[in-house]
Amino acid sequence: MSRTAESDLKLVQSAKAGNKTAFGTLVKKYQQKVFYLAFDLVHDYDDAKDIAQEAFIKSFEKLQQFEERAQFSTWLYRIAVNLAMDQYRRRKRRPHESLDDNIHEIERQKNVEQMAEGQRSDMELQNSAQRQQIDKALMNLSPNQRAATVLKYFHQQSSKEIAHVLGCSESTARIHLFRAMKNLRKHLKGIQESL
Repeated sequence: MSRTAESDLKLVQSAKAGNKTAFGTLVKKYQQKVFYLAFDLVHDYDDAKDIAQEAFIKSFEKLQQFEERAQFSTWLYRIAVNLAMDQYRRRKRRPHESLDDNIHEIERQKNVEQMAEGQRSDMELQNSAQRQQIDKALMNLSPNQRAATVLKYFHQQSSKEIAHVLGCSESTARIHLFRAMKNLRKHLKGIQESL
């Protein structure tokens, strides 16, 4: 067991015994990581903040059910990923709101502001455009493929950790990653050809 896992386990045990400060320490330790994970999955700042907050509320409420065989971070990420997937499904059902439109509008505003201030070089703008294409391609993946990809490439999780977060076998996690890469290549090729 790593030092981080041991440290988390002691904090969890203390929090289970009623020490709210211990749980607060876990929140401080993981709040940015959980927010970034949520944002990478839903691409909406406000939704990501809500998801992160809800993930900590749920983890606090269900802390007694946490089995200490797993790492706390993996369990917390699983809660956050499930909430993000639920949020994505709800958004997808709302026909009047387009997630792509929101992403592009936010990115457009950011780019306009930054270019007006002269803060970005041509290389940074090109990287930003590439990131927008990747983000758009990610949003076309199935929720499990998107979550597996984000966990692997943006949050450096192993296939085993991804499997724990997604609640599937390690081989299924690898299949999600394989199919995601295949779909991303196809989608990104389509974008490049249309330019």
